[in-house]
Amino acid sequence: MTPSREERLAAWLDGELTGADLDAFEAELASDPELKALADEWGANDALIAGAFAPVAEAPIDPAMLERLGLGEPAPLAVLPPPSSLAANDNPLWWRRHALPMGGAIAASLVAALVLAPRGGSPDRDPFSLALDRTPSLASAELPDGRRITPALTARAADGRWCREFGEGGKVAVACRDTKGVWTIEAQGAGGTSSNTGDYAVAAGADDAVLDAAHRRLKLADPLDAAAEQALIANEWGGHPSR
Repeated sequence: MTPSREERLAAWLDGELTGADLDAFEAELASDPELKALADEWGANDALIAGAFAPVAEAPIDPAMLERLGLGEPAPLAVLPPPSSLAANDNPLWWRRHALPMGGAIAASLVAALVLAPRGGSPDRDPFSLALDRTPSLASAELPDGRRITPALTARAADGRWCREFGEGGKVAVACRDTKGVWTIEAQGAGGTSSNTGDYAVAAGADDAVLDAAHRRLKLADPLDAAAEQALIANEWGGHPSR
């Protein structure tokens, strides 16, 4: 099957065209203003996505944090052969760029911060609890008063409450959620997030002894992985009020 124009453009942007295919596509690009405009648009969105996620990808990870996450000794990854063809419900390779004019801007905004405004339903909910209810780990949420918090992990305490470790300014803390959706800080120590960037920085002097003591006292289970945490947030923390 002959690749579509969009598929060849995606391959060109990814550096996958070689030889005669590369020469033919670049000749077509030079003679087709519409194709050139599309290439410029997709290339700009690639740069937007890369720039938005670069600070997260390049940030150092504290060994103590990896230990609490149970990632101190990662198991080898199994390398699977690529599928012979796209699954029936998979998008074509060029689709991610076709939808990027909106998606790129959204991704960049999410990396910068999740700004918490009231969504209706319970205007009396405190912004701190809303932030811990709605913000995935390693994303940041900006509160109405200008504070910025960055959740780092989610785990269940022995008493059944959900708890989250998070950074805020110059401190790092553990908070747990009651059945009314109110998050209460159980312990906090030095470290946390940069006051300038909001990036999680447990490695920069976090009080690991305080956090470890809180983990032991609460008898926290293993932290949830990203998929389980996302499902928990979507399910409003097991059906308890979260708005």
